[in-house]
Amino acid sequence: MDGYPVHYVSHNLPLVILFGLGSTDSKPRDSIEEQYPMLQEKGIYISSDLPSVSGSAGQELLDCFHDFDAKDAAWNNRPGKGKMGAMGFTYRTAGRAFTLPPHKSIPPSAFPSPTMEEDGPRRPSLIPVLHSPLSPLSPESPLYPDGIMSSFWFSKHQWLLPSALISFFNFSIDPTSSTLQDNKLKTEINALRTSITTSSYKLRLIVVLVCEDGGADPNPIERVANIRRATSMDSKSLFYVPSHLSMLETQAFVGTILASIQPSCLEYYRELSKHARRKRNRATVPPPTVPPTYGTSQTLSAQGWTVRYETKLGFFAEFRQEMDAASRNYETAYESLLDRDVFENIASWSPRFDETRLLADVLAIRILRCLLWTGQTTSAVQSWSNHRASMQDLVDRKGKGSGTYGWEAWEARWSAIMAELIDKVDVPIFHVPDQTNSSETASPEVPDIYAIPEKAFSSDERLPPWDLLHHQGYWLRRSAQKTKARRKLALSMPKEDRSSPGHSPASQIASKSHLYDTYLCPEPHKEYGLPGHTSFDHGALLIKTYQKAAGQFSQRHQDRAATRMEFEMAREYMRAGRWEEAMDLMKSLWQSLSWRKEGWWKLVEEVSWAVRACARHLGDGEVLVAVEWELLSNSLTPRSSWQYDILKCLDGLDIEEKPVANVPYDSTAPSLSAIFTFKATEGRVGEPMQAQLTIRSHLHTDSAAIRLSELALTLEGGIPGLTVVDNSRQRAPLDVSKGSTFLYHISFDEPSEELGTTSLPPSVFGTTKPLSGSADLMFFPGIDKVFYFTIVPRDAGEVVASRVCLSMREEQFDLNIIVPLRNHMSRTSWWLQGENGLLREKLDLEHPCSISILPKPPKMQITFPGLRKAYYTDETVKIQVEVTNEEVEDTDIDVVVQLTGNTQNVPVTHWISTSQPESSNKADNEPVPSDTNTPQHSLGRLHSSATRSKTLMFQASSENAEYTLELKAHYHLVSDPHTSIVKTETRELIFMRPFDSKFEFRPHVHSDPWPNYFDIDDIDDRSAVPKLTGITQEWSVTAKLASFALEPLLIQAINLHVQEIRHGASCDVVRNDDASQTTIILNPNGSIDRDFRLIIQDATLEDRRSSTLRLELEVLWKLRTDGANAVTSFMQLPHLMVPFGEPRVLASLQKQTTLGPLVHVLYTLENPSMHLLTFQLSMDSSEDFAFSGPKIVTVQLLPLSRHTVRYSLLPVRNGTWIRPNLKVVDIGFAKILKVSAADGCKVDKLGLAIWVDEE
Repeated sequence: MDGYPVHYVSHNLPLVILFGLGSTDSKPRDSIEEQYPMLQEKGIYISSDLPSVSGSAGQELLDCFHDFDAKDAAWNNRPGKGKMGAMGFTYRTAGRAFTLPPHKSIPPSAFPSPTMEEDGPRRPSLIPVLHSPLSPLSPESPLYPDGIMSSFWFSKHQWLLPSALISFFNFSIDPTSSTLQDNKLKTEINALRTSITTSSYKLRLIVVLVCEDGGADPNPIERVANIRRATSMDSKSLFYVPSHLSMLETQAFVGTILASIQPSCLEYYRELSKHARRKRNRATVPPPTVPPTYGTSQTLSAQGWTVRYETKLGFFAEFRQEMDAASRNYETAYESLLDRDVFENIASWSPRFDETRLLADVLAIRILRCLLWTGQTTSAVQSWSNHRASMQDLVDRKGKGSGTYGWEAWEARWSAIMAELIDKVDVPIFHVPDQTNSSETASPEVPDIYAIPEKAFSSDERLPPWDLLHHQGYWLRRSAQKTKARRKLALSMPKEDRSSPGHSPASQIASKSHLYDTYLCPEPHKEYGLPGHTSFDHGALLIKTYQKAAGQFSQRHQDRAATRMEFEMAREYMRAGRWEEAMDLMKSLWQSLSWRKEGWWKLVEEVSWAVRACARHLGDGEVLVAVEWELLSNSLTPRSSWQYDILKCLDGLDIEEKPVANVPYDSTAPSLSAIFTFKATEGRVGEPMQAQLTIRSHLHTDSAAIRLSELALTLEGGIPGLTVVDNSRQRAPLDVSKGSTFLYHISFDEPSEELGTTSLPPSVFGTTKPLSGSADLMFFPGIDKVFYFTIVPRDAGEVVASRVCLSMREEQFDLNIIVPLRNHMSRTSWWLQGENGLLREKLDLEHPCSISILPKPPKMQITFPGLRKAYYTDETVKIQVEVTNEEVEDTDIDVVVQLTGNTQNVPVTHWISTSQPESSNKADNEPVPSDTNTPQHSLGRLHSSATRSKTLMFQASSENAEYTLELKAHYHLVSDPHTSIVKTETRELIFMRPFDSKFEFRPHVHSDPWPNYFDIDDIDDRSAVPKLTGITQEWSVTAKLASFALEPLLIQAINLHVQEIRHGASCDVVRNDDASQTTIILNPNGSIDRDFRLIIQDATLEDRRSSTLRLELEVLWKLRTDGANAVTSFMQLPHLMVPFGEPRVLASLQKQTTLGPLVHVLYTLENPSMHLLTFQLSMDSSEDFAFSGPKIVTVQLLPLSRHTVRYSLLPVRNGTWIRPNLKVVDIGFAKILKVSAADGCKVDKLGLAIWVDEE
């Protein structure tokens, strides 16, 4: 908003004067105080004799107030820096004296005195009516007699007349002079209040007492209260600041002061609005102090007074941040201003015309600010357009017209004002997100480029795009366009109109005033002066505008528009002769120009010629060679008078060092292009693969031919690159009559030692040396050349042709063009030599630049004789491997074995040499490899059709597992050691347990007598050799083995071992029979049983703890095959808990000597404890049997004793199970003992069961 008075367009914030804070040095008066009418003559002077508050405390307070200054805050109602909530203040330091503007002007010095009429009485004396010095009714006012508004009135309320006055005084801590100092403070505060009251301004007075540095007053509260009473000030008007406050405490104190004055400041501006509204509602024009009687002057019309009052109302509403009300007042003032009773009555030659036009601009600006403040973006754009159209119509009708440089200057400024308003209001939709804290994986957030219409517009209403608010870059670009139009019109002015007024006749000056509009712009002689005179710098303004616009477009990822702005800025640098700055900008712009991808060749052409001009002026040979290469492309429009010859681009330049230009293909328009294709999608190692490289010429038809010195092709995938050297000087000229495409067959030799002399960039081949060949590399306009060649791959994998480097090595320069090859084409061509010329064959290849190289088909056979379907755990596995060479030549073979599986620990494999000889073609005296466990094992040289056998051995694990055996044979032919061939064979190995086992534990009544509790010698044996004295128990273990094997197994032995028994007890294993040592055959799905007796004795009688017994079953077995080795498998039994200290009940059948119907059951009660136990036994009746024995009986057992109760059962029927239910209760512990089954019985879910035979 340059060109307008500052306070005319600045944001309205309540003004607060800081009185007596800061330095005591007198400050010079600013321009407003110097130019304000009657300020020095009749202004209200307010001062104080006490010193200002300085020092560290005063400076901290001043810094805090400056931190709360909202003059640089965004123009919106959102909280921000310097705002108390959503409202802010602006501050002015005034030292110890300042002047308030006067209310009334000075009475006129010469006023007509009373006169006597000849034929009548005397007329009464005329009494002058005084008005404000800024009123159009006062002769001293710059608006007198018919002006509407002046910028001084805006400055009065924004800079001279505060809404609050904060006065700072030092508060003494000296106890000897505190009373005297307090009295002075009372006098000064009362005098200050009196001065403000007599000024008739209703501003708020705040007094702040700042404690002096160096200490603290022991009793400040009483003194401050005394000062408040003496000055009639409350706690919200007089504040005390103690010394040594921290910065946070000082900021909180300042915030408290501002919060206390905010309501009074709002009320102050509300009262001013009421005063202006009352004056507007009078509907009469006040009389002037002195009526205008000279010339055609007349007072301001009633419509003009309406404009004035409505402007004041909107201005005061802005102070209160009531933007809706302010917008309505400003719109009313604007409409009244453009009314024919105001603007239409002002002559275009009058200075009032430009003043009124300036006021119209100010009102329009403030209307835009109010609309943007309230979020009415579309209404703001329409208001902007309406004001532009109104001003254009007004200038065309009454002014100099809209075809002058002055109008274009106003258009540029009006567009820049919109961009500045959007920036200052900080429209939320145009916020640019901060990408520094965003996630790397997250996609960047793109800000909006325009705002959607507000709710006032219907969603069905279709608005034109120019009615939507776009971001700042849009308006800045428009401003730059208008500035260019302004410069064009200024440059078209004739020479006689550009002379200064002192050198032109009066008639010529008068004619120029009617031709050129100089509103807010220089006169013609300053706009575009004569040679030797200063002129307006249009280029600097354009550069500044383009730079801002490019930044806005770039932030919103509008790269094309940003590029255009940067290009225009570079052109302005060139126009101003600032070639270095133009080159820095143009070079980066030219290299990354996105217009080439879109095919905008007209714009690319402009940039290229501009880069060439910069490089030519600066003597930059590298850039000049690169841009000359692009200008050769027929994509650009040729210049008829230009000679296209890249060899002459450096003529006339004095360049010391030979330039070397490395130009990426995508950074220039194509002069030569490259297309590469393989003949097939797959190839094999050692077999030649066909390929073609086509170089197409895109030179202008009148361009000189280009001779490439070298052509380099980069291949990725283990194949060295290819380089083609030019031999065109050794060939005959091309016969163009045969066509425009020529085919060349190239053969490549081994890497050349001359590669070190090439100028190719290191990134082309890296450290590998390429294969070299030669061909004709002279390219004429419209001529294409196809290079055919074959490559023999040595390694398997994917081969990709990535890029081609076109190199020119001339005496003046070196040029390298890096052309990336496109690997994604729907169809490509393959050129063939026919009888009448070249023929084109279409290839349907999805990726023509890549080919998959498959390994050479191996002819080595790997077999595994005798491999079983399944193997068993714990056995030693031996797998025989036979390798047969079916190649036509001898081979050198290395085998690699890898065993992988689903277990954590994979067995380690070992190779074992075999004694069997090779077949008939085995080489004599060939060494036999020794045993090894390395992953790679060498088989040595194997003749054609020969077979070599090896044995692989490993120990199987003890768990079920599945392994994958992978064996790779790496070999090469003796005649071709560089080509490695791999033969892979895999087998699945299943390892399973050969057995499944079940175990059953059963207690028995041991036949040995228990120790006598009353026999001391039996219990306490103090002999030197310790022996076990505890109770002995007998248990039986039944092991049932079920075969899971797929073939019969030979079971050689089954043994039970004690692994651990705790607490010093002993356990002896007794076999029931000798069957466990007999070799038997266990068929698949068959099973065998083995019984073992356990004799367990506790260490001592005093040890009442139970013992835990861990057992292990050992099975020795082998396969029923010749030479099979025995395998030992171990199976863990469940832990057996042996209760030595708990009573138990054992039920067993008594063996009968004679057959009879009775079944005799013995119930043995054991008391291994050291207590006397009493048991109650009760036998339940049953329908299945009758019994003989006690129905209910009580048995007392001494410590370390046992007792047997006999029952005779008579079954009702034979061949069935009977279930006697004897209930045994430990009376002392109220515990029911469970009956355990011993010999001849069993226990299931229903309790004890006894089988009754048929007979």
